[in-house]
Amino acid sequence: MTTVTLTATATCTAGAAEVVSGTPEKPGLPQPVNRRMLAERAGFLTTLVQQLASWLLASVWTDQHLDQLASGVDAEGRRLPSKGWMALRRLGWIPLIPAGLRVPDRVLRAAGEETARALRLALHRRAVTTAIVASWPADPRRRTTDDWVLLRRHLPAGTDNATIRNRTRQIASFAARHGRLPDGFTELETPPTIPAQVLLAAADRQLVRVERLDGNRAR
Repeated sequence: MTTVTLTATATCTAGAAEVVSGTPEKPGLPQPVNRRMLAERAGFLTTLVQQLASWLLASVWTDQHLDQLASGVDAEGRRLPSKGWMALRRLGWIPLIPAGLRVPDRVLRAAGEETARALRLALHRRAVTTAIVASWPADPRRRTTDDWVLLRRHLPAGTDNATIRNRTRQIASFAARHGRLPDGFTELETPPTIPAQVLLAAADRQLVRVERLDGNRAR
């Protein structure tokens, strides 16, 4: 059984900001933040989330970890949550905090969500790669009719020819360098680059509060 999770991300622009001491429940007096300080603080947060997610992704970039995520259940057989960061926490995959740095939990959530989305995308690429390796033809540059039938039998539904062509070239390049086919997806492909962004959907009200302005806009 395969579980497919769809996500949508809307971008947001920082135009003005205030620093408010205290908590959302008991806020202090707001103080305006100039654009330079806003850019510095947003940049620090973005870089921190990117680093935490990159470190976590590298630590779980093995076929064994991908198998565990693809199973859709944790070690006790419970179904994994649909939210990426919650699923990784259920599996015990948590970003490593650098020594001397205090990182709020909602920032760790954002980093976990980045990692989870990268891993879930990798699961699809791995399924395509596994199918191509399992049905590797005598001549990968020109598959026979029988080769295509065998390949389509293994491929995930909806895989397009461009993806097949690109993955075949990637595997053929590996085989030319090493004299053999890759032993698993993570030997063929290194961890992808985590984008410099903060997925606020994974945070709570202590990091972000959303106010709906109308049917198309939120602040």
